[in-house]
Amino acid sequence: MTSRQVALGVYTLIVLAGVLLQLNSQRSSSRIPSLGTVFSRVMRTRSGRIGVVAGWAWLGLHFFAR
Repeated sequence: MTSRQVALGVYTLIVLAGVLLQLNSQRSSSRIPSLGTVFSRVMRTRSGRIGVVAGWAWLGLHFFAR
């Protein structure tokens, strides 16, 4: 197993965990906020907006730039 396969496996697990959390948040008795709720709360403050833009730039730099 190469390091590339390990990295892809880890990223796949992270995405699956996010999907499972989102699905779990949709239940009526769940105390887990949905992704939309989390982003709404984060985007209320200036520092939150800067953090989201910085995170988006980091993703773009590391995943989409070659």
